[in-house]
Order: sequence, then structure tokens, then C-alpha cells
Amino acid sequence: MKKTFLLSLAMFLLLLPFSSTTFAFQERLTVSDTMHTAGRLVSNNNTYIMGLNGFGVLELRNVRNKTLLWNTNVKDLRINMLIIDQYNGRLKLTDYSNTPYWTSDNQAWANAWYGPGNVPENLVGDLLIMQNDGNLVLYNTKNIAKGWYPVWATNTGGGIHD
Repeated sequence: MKKTFLLSLAMFLLLLPFSSTTFAFQERLTVSDTMHTAGRLVSNNNTYIMGLNGFGVLELRNVRNKTLLWNTNVKDLRINMLIIDQYNGRLKLTDYSNTPYWTSDNQAWANAWYGPGNVPENLVGDLLIMQNDGNLVLYNTKNIAKGWYPVWATNTGGGIHD
């Protein structure tokens, strides 16, 4: 009885939400979060994981078949944080001094994804999601009339959706 209770308590504690600044494994990163080297975004189906490795490279992997799907191709040991820049809505790899080493190019991605003349006005992202299909997508969720729409993605999955 005591073992069952302790096991149940442990399982419950694992389900509690944690801030991503404390290295939680969750599927989302918001503008107010900071993901450090030990942090990860994990799809809800536990198939895909995105994280910042010890060499400063942001990587997206399929953990079931152990394949690398995407990375930033930027390697610098000073890189230790991933944030969503609150001013321009881009993903940004930085050091503790907020020096940018890599940023997402929301405009170029949107031009390729939506096509000329169809790009939304506001490409400021505020929510990053590691989706169950393997696509890492940065969304703008601020315009209630338009709903959520993608402003950048790795294009490693089956589509853009939540």
C-alpha cells in the first residue's frame, strides 16, 4: 500500500508543469521562457526532441529511429540559451550577455511558405511548439481575428498545425 502511494505520488509530481527556465521537458516555449543547454522541447507523442547541445548547436531529432532532422549549423561553446525575442518575434541563440549567434529568418521562411503577396503582415512569433509530426513551428498567436498562424518552421514534419 505504501509503495503504491509513493509511486502514485511520484507519477503525479512528474505531471506538474515546470518553467522552462528550470530545464523542463515540455512541448512549448513562450516569449517569457528561456531554454538553457539542459532544456528540451519534446513532442507530446515523445517521438521528437529539440534541444541545445553542449556545443551550442540547436538540434531536432527523431528519438525513436535516432536520426537528426534539422540543426542550426552554428557551433559556438558560448551559446547557452534559446529565447523568442520579445521585440522582433524571432528565435535567437544567445550567450548570457544576450549576444546573438543565430536567429530565425521569419521573413524569408514566410516568403517561401506563403508565396509572394500572401505573407501575413505581422511575423512576430510568440509561441514555439515541437509538434507530433516532427515540425518545430514558431507561431503568432496575438491576432485573435486571424487565429494562430506560423511565422517560421523547420519544415521537418508533415505540416503546420497544432
